[in-house]
Amino acid sequence: MPLLLLLALAYFPLFWQLASFPVQQWDESRTALDALGMLVHHDWLVARYEGQPDLWNCKPPLWLWTLATSIRLLGPTELGLRLPAALTALATVGLVYYAAARWLRSPLAGLLAGLVLLTAPGYVSFHVARTADFDAFLTFWTTAGALSWVAYLRTGRARWAWATGAGFTLAVLTKGIAGAMFGPGLLLAAWLTGSLHRLRKPAPWLAAGLVVLGAAVWYAVREAAAPGYLAAVWQYEVGGPAAHELEGNDGPFAFYLGLLVSWQFGVWLLPALLGAGLGWWQPTGTTGWWLGRALSAIIGSFLLALSLAETKLVWYNAPAFPLLALLVAAGVMQVFRLIQPSFSRPLPYAKRVAGVLALAAFPYLNQVQYLRQLSKYRFDNHQLVYGHHLRQQWQQRPEIWTYTLGTDGSFNDAPLFYQMAAQYQQGHTVARRAAWAAAESGPGEVVVVCGQKATRAWQSAFQTETLVQSDSCQTLRLGARR
Repeated sequence: MPLLLLLALAYFPLFWQLASFPVQQWDESRTALDALGMLVHHDWLVARYEGQPDLWNCKPPLWLWTLATSIRLLGPTELGLRLPAALTALATVGLVYYAAARWLRSPLAGLLAGLVLLTAPGYVSFHVARTADFDAFLTFWTTAGALSWVAYLRTGRARWAWATGAGFTLAVLTKGIAGAMFGPGLLLAAWLTGSLHRLRKPAPWLAAGLVVLGAAVWYAVREAAAPGYLAAVWQYEVGGPAAHELEGNDGPFAFYLGLLVSWQFGVWLLPALLGAGLGWWQPTGTTGWWLGRALSAIIGSFLLALSLAETKLVWYNAPAFPLLALLVAAGVMQVFRLIQPSFSRPLPYAKRVAGVLALAAFPYLNQVQYLRQLSKYRFDNHQLVYGHHLRQQWQQRPEIWTYTLGTDGSFNDAPLFYQMAAQYQQGHTVARRAAWAAAESGPGEVVVVCGQKATRAWQSAFQTETLVQSDSCQTLRLGARR
């Protein structure tokens, strides 16, 4: 029952209005272009941007392959882009449920841990669970790897070491160096739990070798396919972000702690700290002791590494949220077990379920309200809404096969994605022209414009006839020059 209840409650945070807002500029549209480009250029090895190897978004291919497969099945739509991330987030919720229910010996602990993750604003947000970026996929693999490592430290069974290696290999193949940032924390967890003797066995080192081998093979093959890739990886993924702030994305040392306190983890941060703290006072070898020590070591070292890097972005700490959710469940369950003897008789199961739901009710409603507000403002940036208008155009004027997207001239990859999507999905011939080049168009040309700046540029240069209109967008047929 708790698992089914959790899956039902996951609908609103993860799937409700998932396709209601357009492809986002940072960085969803660029990732979508790379994935769609694999299909357009028939090249599943080298991601391309405007026909050239993409050396800015130079992450490994696992997520792009997943997105490209989804686009092939569902089309280059917002749903086709975002459904894999939402399903991955649901799988992560399931993983957290399983770990909490098994280790804390209570399905209700699993229900609470899953609800904490579903109501963490930093997780159910743009760039993680609600858009087609890399981070939901990355977080699933790092969570699987971290939980497998804790299981290995507790049991010494080689299969858990191999599961750790597999998890982090796939994490590295998803987002490069970001997939290996739990590494120091895994070693710290072994020390703090008195499990360094587990490192004397060959399994963990062979599993680590699997991670290194998987990364080495990918980077060698990709560099051979289009030289310059490794230099770009160093500049944008490794040395550059660590030593220098990139593109103005800097912040103080306490940047991530401030985000967790202010909005990303909200009301759940204190219970997570409680779970970590109580774990240190539990009898050695108990579940609470293991979770408190191992997870706080992994989370703490991960956040420290992020804080020391010069480049800081709000979604970089996404892999910490599932582990924090487990600490919340551990803390709450330990408190409940401490006070349970004070009850004259055990609480009925239905009341315990209601208690878990009551704990999560306020954060859950806040999350739904946030998503409602998000949908209201989805068309604020006019350069994002070409896709919505083009779908209206295809329905109302299916005879229009050749046209130009007239943009306002600002840097934005969303119009480029919708241009490529129209070419791929509809077989249309679509050009793109900035507002400052409007005069280069000619009479008789059909131009799609969104927003006042783009519309004014073409209407100032030509007499126009409106063929289709929706929101701030118009499809114009150009007449005589003014």
